[in-house]
Amino acid sequence: MATKSKKPANAAKSPLSRERLIEAALDALQANGLTGLSTRNLAERLQVQSPALYWHVRNKDELLQMVADAICGQMDFPDRTRSPRERLEVIAHEYRRVLLAYRDAARLFAEQPPTGPNRIHLYEVAVGAFVDEGFSSTDAVTMATFYRHYLLGMITEEAREQAHGKRESPVSAYALGVELSTLEQASADYPHLAGAANALTTIDPDRLFEVGMKILLDGVQAQHRQGTRTRAAQRP
Repeated sequence: MATKSKKPANAAKSPLSRERLIEAALDALQANGLTGLSTRNLAERLQVQSPALYWHVRNKDELLQMVADAICGQMDFPDRTRSPRERLEVIAHEYRRVLLAYRDAARLFAEQPPTGPNRIHLYEVAVGAFVDEGFSSTDAVTMATFYRHYLLGMITEEAREQAHGKRESPVSAYALGVELSTLEQASADYPHLAGAANALTTIDPDRLFEVGMKILLDGVQAQHRQGTRTRAAQRP
């Protein structure tokens, strides 16, 4: 989990700035979650009156977009000298790292549009990787959007499971494994899951993420090869 930033003892006397507001909002998100992040409790945390916040942020939606962009800004983006696939792998791992570092960050990213300089840069880097893989600009945008949706879904589920407490395997898989282990004779009704109880209770979330990403990127490259062959066959 991300470490809370230390605040100076004279925080109330420090001039309110956009940077200080975002820092406090990140701390509030970590402490109270997305539901508890409001302009009211943020003003209390900053020891200012709520109207003072509106010199720096118009409303709560803008505040949430600023927080999401600040989290995204903590990503380490891949260098373009790396292969397109390597870049997409780095993006996936970094996206997962920063979203799991903050409480409810995955939910925040799902609910807020990808605006702000850092989130737009993330899209630019992802689209660039797909373009360099050989996709047209239009198809690259589609692929980057799909990639974002896939990663966000995986990470959101992992974050939700993580909130139930640290386990060696995802909560849902663990619960199914435990249930299967108690079925005894009734397990014959589920032949494809016979003997799966141990596997389900020991699934490693890191490996699950790696497997999913590999399958997805293998499919992306296969799709591009198929498209290339189709276009070649259609040429007169």
